[in-house]
Amino acid sequence: MRFTWLAGALLSLAANGAQAQTKIELDFPTWQAEEPGPAEFWTDAVKAFEAAHPGVTIKKYQVPFREYIDKLTVRFAGGNPPDITHLPLRNFPAFASQGWLRPIDDMLAKTDIKQTFSPLQSELEWNGKTEGVLLLGYGMIFYYNDALLKEAGVDVPKTPDELIKAIQAVTKPDKGVFGWGATTAEHPNIFVDWASWVTGSGASLFTKDGAYNFTAPEVVKALEQFRVAVKHAPKGVSSEAMRQLFLDGKIAMLREGAFFSSQLAKASPEMRPHMKAAMMPFPVIPGGTSNSIHIPAKLDPQRTQLVWEFIDMIAKPEWQIKYTQAVKVPAPRKGSFTPEMAAADPLIALAAKAGDVAVNIFPTTDAARSNYNQIARMVGEAGIRLINSDRPTEAILKDLQSQLERRVPLK
Repeated sequence: MRFTWLAGALLSLAANGAQAQTKIELDFPTWQAEEPGPAEFWTDAVKAFEAAHPGVTIKKYQVPFREYIDKLTVRFAGGNPPDITHLPLRNFPAFASQGWLRPIDDMLAKTDIKQTFSPLQSELEWNGKTEGVLLLGYGMIFYYNDALLKEAGVDVPKTPDELIKAIQAVTKPDKGVFGWGATTAEHPNIFVDWASWVTGSGASLFTKDGAYNFTAPEVVKALEQFRVAVKHAPKGVSSEAMRQLFLDGKIAMLREGAFFSSQLAKASPEMRPHMKAAMMPFPVIPGGTSNSIHIPAKLDPQRTQLVWEFIDMIAKPEWQIKYTQAVKVPAPRKGSFTPEMAAADPLIALAAKAGDVAVNIFPTTDAARSNYNQIARMVGEAGIRLINSDRPTEAILKDLQSQLERRVPLK
């Protein structure tokens, strides 16, 4: 009897030990862990996945956006990539061109993702292979504080010229109020600021055949106008700080991706009623693909399968609808946005309208896409000169184009 008890105890200990050894933690860094809207979605998704996978946990944590790509690049280069790889889609080609991401066509073949997702899912193809799943595409939205516009005696602008006049009228630096919100500290989003204004004006930072186009007269003209706007923005702020200043009532107007709508809830009860949104006052609505999710190429088979199951889960209809409701932008799966949603939430309806007509602000050729990180960094440096110096815009852009052609040739 004693032997039987002892044998049972040993078997139990062995089983518990084996179970302990099979526990897996999936590493998931993201810049959205604390961002209202996406943060709630990711928290719910992680909880649901962990509940369906006993012994598996997901370590989700925040990395500031301005540091995110540099830190991820170091990890991949060092052979220590995160298990769940979340990327701004503009940076995807730089990682794909290094062979850092796993092709997932074999996994996609067992799903309806290619048949039911937005055509923008094709942005995740590299060398004929699909290496990720799209999370969000969007059109830019014009956000404004109607109380600040009313106080300045201006209407909601409908054209670029009206926008500049409104920005100038609202700005009162002595009272800490600024007409325009922009990234005015060195940051990857300076490229987005430039490209949005240029594209919105009907021009492009790249030619049709993929060459740099920073010195074209129409680009110079658009960035001259942008320069006037940014002179009326608070200095030395990141995109994250800019958003908060808008929510605090210190910035009257800004351009932001439709996903910012989910952050309006952070405004105080007194301020929130004055936070409004409309179509961009440009002849062309700028936009692009926002972010995507991937599996590292050198992940072991067990972790690869678990990460895929997480990706597959959030691509299901139920979770795509949850994503739309949380982020207030239609998710890429068809049917994730309904007329009932539009009627219940005008911000989602506005995001859908902008997304339907948006023109991509990001480079489209493989050469420019794979070198986007370096291009954006150099544009960011030129952006600071545009903000802080008195050099002519044309001269700054001529120098930038010369440096880009020398250091990041595209042909």
